[in-house]
Amino acid sequence: MPHYEQVRHAISARKHTLESIIDGIRSRKNGIQDENHEAEEKMIHRLNQMKAEAKDMISHCEQTENALRRKI
Repeated sequence: MPHYEQVRHAISARKHTLESIIDGIRSRKNGIQDENHEAEEKMIHRLNQMKAEAKDMISHCEQTENALRRKI
């Protein structure tokens, strides 16, 4: 049982970190200026990719946490 709690805590911490990354990406996208449209588009595309990757990792964390709950 204690091991499950440690794993659950680690997953929760990772999920929180990933959610913070997503918030940072949103802020960064909102702050990009129109100085260089092509560079802006590339940056927004990369930020969207990073956001999608972070969301995938959050989903994986949630699935792992749910699987651990079912085992108990």
